Amino acid sequence: MGMVIKHSSWNLVITAIGFVLGAVNVLLLATTYLNDNYYGLWGYVLSTSFLIFPLMSFGIHNTIVKFYSSYKTKEERDNFLSQMLLWPLVALTFIIGLIYIYQTDLRLFISSRNQISGDYLWAIVLVAVFQAYFEIWYSWTKVHYKTIGGNFLKEVFYRAAATVMLCLVALDIITQTQFIYSLVLIYFLRMLLMAIVALRVYTPVFEIKKLVAVRELVYYSVLMIIAGSVATALLDLDKTMINQYIDIANIAYYNVPVFMATVVAIPSRGMAQIIHPLTARFFNGNQLDEVENLYKRSSLNLTIIAGLLLLLVLCNASQFYLFLPPEFAVALPVLFFICIVKFTENVLGSNNAILYSTNLYQVTLWLGLALAVVAWLLNMWLIPLYGLTGAAIATCVAYVCYAFAKAVYVKIKLNMHPWTRETTVVLLVVVVLLVAFYFWDFPFDKYTNILLKSTLISLLYIASVYRLKLSSEINDLVHKGIEKIKRRP
Repeated sequence: MGMVIKHSSWNLVITAIGFVLGAVNVLLLATTYLNDNYYGLWGYVLSTSFLIFPLMSFGIHNTIVKFYSSYKTKEERDNFLSQMLLWPLVALTFIIGLIYIYQTDLRLFISSRNQISGDYLWAIVLVAVFQAYFEIWYSWTKVHYKTIGGNFLKEVFYRAAATVMLCLVALDIITQTQFIYSLVLIYFLRMLLMAIVALRVYTPVFEIKKLVAVRELVYYSVLMIIAGSVATALLDLDKTMINQYIDIANIAYYNVPVFMATVVAIPSRGMAQIIHPLTARFFNGNQLDEVENLYKRSSLNLTIIAGLLLLLVLCNASQFYLFLPPEFAVALPVLFFICIVKFTENVLGSNNAILYSTNLYQVTLWLGLALAVVAWLLNMWLIPLYGLTGAAIATCVAYVCYAFAKAVYVKIKLNMHPWTRETTVVLLVVVVLLVAFYFWDFPFDKYTNILLKSTLISLLYIASVYRLKLSSEINDLVHKGIEKIKRRP
C-alpha cells in the first residue's frame, strides 16, 4: 500500500483543492452571477458531454491501462501507444458525421422542453471530444504510475479556469452565453496540457505495425464504450433527463446537492488513479493475493475517510443551505440520496479496477446496461411525480444495485470480497454518529454552528477509528502526526 498511500495522499490534497474551487464556483459565483437558466445549462452541457464521451474515446483510455503492461518490449509498447491515439479518430469521424447530418433533429429533441438547450449541441459534442482525448492521455501517464499531474489538471485546472470565467461574467467582460462557450476552450486547453504532460512522462517512437491480439483489443475497447456509457449514465443521466421533463433552472438547484455530495467521493477519486494500473499489473503478473489485499485495504481505508466526509456533509446540510438563495432549498432532499451514491463508490474499493482488468467486466457490463435502462425508466416515472427528489431516488436505486451486484459477481468468480470486520465496525460508527448529530444544531449562527459541529464530529470519529485500531495505515498517519507535533519546540 506504500505507493497507493503516497499517490492517494497527494491526489486527495489536489482533489480537495479542486473541491474548494468548485465550492466557490457552485455555491458563490454561479448562484450570484448566472441566472438559473444558464446555471442549469452549464450543468446540462457537461452532463450530456460526459454521457457521450466514452463513445468518442472508443473506450481506449481503459484499453491502455489494461493491456499496456502485457507488452514486454519497448517496440511493442511504442507501437501499442501510437495506435491507441489513432483508433478513436475513426470513431470520431463517423460519429461527428452522423451528428452533422442529423443536427436539426437532435436540436429539436434536446430543446423539446427547454428551447435554450438546442443552441449548444456542438458545444456538447466538442467538450465530449476533448474530454475523451484528455482521458486517453491521462491513461498514458497512469500506466507509468504518474498520476499527480493529470489529477491536478482534472480536478483543479478546469475549476480554476471556470472561476476566472465566472469572474469575467461578474465584471461584465463576457456574457453568460460566452461563459457556456468558454467551456469548450477550457476543455481543449486541459486536453492539450495533458498531452504535454503525458509526452514528458514517456515519449515513444511513433510507429504503426501489426499489433498482437488486435481482435482482443478491439473487442475490449467496444465493450469499454458500453461500460463507460453505463457508468456515466448511472451518475449523469438524471440531469440530462431533468431537461426533458421540467424547467432547466431546476438543474441549477440540483447541481448544488450533487456538488456537495461530491466531497464524499474525493477519497475514491484520489485513490482510483493509482489503484487501476496497479491492479492491472497484478493481474498480468498473476499476483492474485496482491489483488485481494489491495481490494480489502482500499475498501477499508476509503470507507473510513469517506465516512467522516459523509457525516460532515449530511449533519451540516441545513446550515450549508443558509448560504444559498431560498429557492435552492427545494433540492435539499437530493443531498441524502446522492451522498449514498458517492459513499458506495468508496465502500467497494478497487472493485471497478478488478473488473476492468479481467474478463469479468463482460457480464457486469450487460448487467449495468440493464440497470441503466432501469435508471432511465425510473427517471421517466419519478421526475414528473417528485421532481428533483425523484431524479435523485432513481439515480440512487440504480447505482447502488449495480455497485453491489458487481461486488457479488467478483465474489462468485474470484472468491474475493472487499469487506472485513473492521469495515463493518466503521459503518456502525458512521450510523451511530449520523443519528446522534443529524437532527440538532447548536443555537448559534451558521458559521459557529458548522465549525463546532464539524469539530465535535471529527474528534469523536477519529478517536473511535484510532482507539478501535481499524486501519494500520491510518493509525500510522496519526502516529506520525503526533510525533511531528511533539518534536516542535
